[in-house]
Order: sequence, then C-alpha cells, then structure tokens
Amino acid sequence: MRLTEAYVKAVLQGTTPAALCLLATLAIFSAILYRLYFHPLKHIPGPLIARTSSIFLYVISYLGLEARILRHYHKVYDTKVLRVAPNSVSVSDGGAIQTIYVAGGGFPKDARYANFNMGPVTTIFSSLDTDYRDLRAKAVAPLFSTARLRNASLHGGVIQECVSEFVTQLASLKADCKTNHAKLDILDQCARLSLDVVTGYLLNEPYGGLAEHQQLPMEKRRNAKLSINPFIFAIVGFSRFSLLPNWLFKFMYSLYSRFSFSEEVGRCFFSMDSFARRLVSQTLEVDPAKRQDSYQTRLLAAGITPAETEVQCQAVVFAGSDSTAVKLATILFHLVQNQDCLRRLKEELQAAETEDEGVGLQEQPYLLAVIKEGLRVGMANPTRMTRVVPSKGMLVGDVYIPPGTIVGVAPYIVHHDPAVFPDPFAFRPERWLEGGRDNGLKRPNMDRSLLMFGAGLRACIGRNLAQKQLTETIKAVVKSSVLEGARTCQKSIELVEWFNAEIKGHTLDIEWP
Repeated sequence: MRLTEAYVKAVLQGTTPAALCLLATLAIFSAILYRLYFHPLKHIPGPLIARTSSIFLYVISYLGLEARILRHYHKVYDTKVLRVAPNSVSVSDGGAIQTIYVAGGGFPKDARYANFNMGPVTTIFSSLDTDYRDLRAKAVAPLFSTARLRNASLHGGVIQECVSEFVTQLASLKADCKTNHAKLDILDQCARLSLDVVTGYLLNEPYGGLAEHQQLPMEKRRNAKLSINPFIFAIVGFSRFSLLPNWLFKFMYSLYSRFSFSEEVGRCFFSMDSFARRLVSQTLEVDPAKRQDSYQTRLLAAGITPAETEVQCQAVVFAGSDSTAVKLATILFHLVQNQDCLRRLKEELQAAETEDEGVGLQEQPYLLAVIKEGLRVGMANPTRMTRVVPSKGMLVGDVYIPPGTIVGVAPYIVHHDPAVFPDPFAFRPERWLEGGRDNGLKRPNMDRSLLMFGAGLRACIGRNLAQKQLTETIKAVVKSSVLEGARTCQKSIELVEWFNAEIKGHTLDIEWP
C-alpha cells in the first residue's frame, strides 16, 4: 500500500517518466489479480492467458483456429463451461442451446454483431434491436414458406431450373475431366448454383453464376472461377476481426482494406452494388399494386428506404449463397468419398420415384440422414454465436454464469462431441436412422446438439431456402450418376474457423480417374 501511494505521489509531482511506467505496470498487475481472484468468473476454468486478457481470443479468431482450440481446452480442463476471455465463456453442453438461443426468445446479442453491419446500414442479421429486426424479417418471412419453396422446386420453378442447369453442366465438365485427366473444383460449381438460386428466388433475377464462362472453350471453363468470389471472400475474411470492440474493428477494417484492397475486389463490390441498385430501381418503376413478389418488393412495402433495401439485398445474397455453397460442397465431397453411401442413397431415391411428387424427407430417411450428417460436419458458422447472459444469470449443470457474461455455443464443439456423436469427425449418415439401422452410432440428444442454422427466433431466416436447395440438388445429382466413380483430391476438408467458415484454399477438387 505504501508503495502504491509513493507511485501515485511521484506521478502527481511529475517527477520522472519511470513513475508513469511503474504506475502502468501496477495497474496491469492489479487488473490481472482482479480477473484471476475477484472477478465474477473466477470459478470458471480456462487457460491463464484467456482468464487475464482478451488477446488470446482475438489471436485465435484471427488465425481461424478458434473452434478447435476451444474444443481442445474443454477437454484439457474437462469442463462444459470454459473461460475464454476475462468476461467471456464457451459452453460445450448441447442442452444449453435451448436456454441461450430459444427460451423466451433467447439471450440478447452482444455488441460484436455491430461489426457485421454493412457500412452505415444495420442488416437483419447484425441488428441488436429486436423491433428493427422484426420489421424487416417479418416483411420477407413469407418468401421462405415451405409452400412457396415447394412450388419453386417444381418443373419450371426457379430452383428446379437452376438445379437442372447445375447438373447438366456438371455432366459436361465430368466428361471433359475424364477425357483430359483433369480436376474439377466442386466448391466453385456449388457457389455458382447457390448464387443463382438465392438471387433468382429472392430477387427474381439470377445473378448469372451458372451462365458465366459458358462461351469459353471447355478447358478454360473448367479452370475459370466465379467472378463474384472476391466479394464473398472479402466479407468472409473480415469476420476474423469480429470479436474486436467496434472502435478497434473499424480501425482494423480500414487498415486491412487499405493494404489488401485490389482492383478485382473493387470490381466485384461495384458489380454487386450495381446489381442490387438496378433491381431496386426497376421495382420502384412499377406500380406498387403490380410489383412481382420479391425480397426488395417486400422491404420497400414495409417502408424501408431504397438505399437500405439495396444493402439488405446484398447482405442476403452473401449470407444465403456462401453458406449454402459450403454446405452443399461438403455433402457432395463426402458422397464422393463414400461411394457406398452414394449407392444406398441412389437406391432410395429410385424407389421413391414411383411415389407421388409430394413424398417428403420423412419418407426418404437416408436422404434426410445424409443431409443432417452433412450439416453436422459442414458448418458455415463453426464458432460461438455469442449472446449476453441476462439479469438472472444461468446455470450449466452446477456451474453458475453471472449476468453480463458473454456466452456462446460453438457448432464445431457440440457437433464433434464424441459422447453425442461417436466417431465425430467421420461422415456416418446411418447414425440418424431409426429402427436399429444406426450401426450402434445413435445416441440420445443428437438433435438438440445440432446448430445447423442457429436456433430460436434469431436463427437464419433463410434456412428453409437453404435446406430446399440442398435437398433438390442432392437428389438431382445423385440420380444423374454424375458422381459415380469420382474421387476426392484431398483426404479431408480443412475449415478456416472464422465466424463465417472458409474452406482452406477456396477449392475442393474432385476427379474421375
């Protein structure tokens, strides 16, 4: 105490710069002691550096290693509740999903979501204001109804037409690859499809991902990449900074943009901006009573300004196309690696062809199992979906988490819990089958541990569209036999674990030997 008083007195007297350094050292040391021994989270285990500083979390997030490192420390400390920063915890108990994200509307989002705003515009996803989000989400919600999606998947519907073109192109590319002993990037093909499904279905005009490069010779077509990719990759990359305080995020965003900006990225942003602006302008030119039903039409009818509507359209294109492309490519990759699964699925689909068109997933159990298993291992958002613990606090088992704590469940961690999913890193669709057909893999609580599209009222608004695209595409691809005899060019998929996952290298090659 006397030492502290001496330091303070020295600073007040303005004696030496050394006194300022000593005082700063004392302040840091005091903060560390408080966080270790007096903080409300002092009883929750975690790495020493994580309990004393947020730098640990910022670094592993930047490196794209957040989920796997947190999973490691959950195992090291043998705990369902892990302290990952001075005021932040990771929960690895699937039973907590209901409490955090669903019950009573779920816990409120924390301030980090402001980092997902698109410039000055708060998107439906990034909004912290429930009323703000509800006005916009409720306006567009009818677009995602199962009946509307079903109609779009029938012959002549936009989803059916996109999927049909995708399969046709895949067959042509397969023939070329076999002839020339070449590889095909299945991720890029899925990105083209997802982009056109999202824009065609929601905005009433496909962006043209599937039509790009069709005029090129086959070899160049095979190697060409979707032109809008730099736009997608840039937005995904910014999520590496998403855990930073907003003021620091803005600084890092500005710095990163300055040094990583390229003309190619600029052209992509301009192209997407022009696309959205043109569609909104065309909608405004039509009498409101005669406008086609679309995402932009519904937002404008809800009183949203044209400028904001343009940005909301860009946001849904990014959110809907990239995440679904990653999931679809992951499922196709695993079907290629598991030809027995591919054959079994084809047999089920062929048997269902004699049934009515209305046959649902429940009547095609192996198709449902393949999709669920694909969504388990192919996570578009592998890291924690953070929330703020409300005033009453929460319990996870017998561990109390106090109010104001940042809390979240990472899909990567609960999806790879060996107690719930034996052999968690393997693609085993049979684990979802009923009637003793699960090969001993079925466990209680599997469904409650899935965070495929988030959970609760703030779950992904486009989940029905994503699931419909996945279902229709997998059915069409499998029935076409285009993947038969193919093999993957890598043993496994490695994710870069930012908030929005990225498949390392941006490619997922397959070949037909």
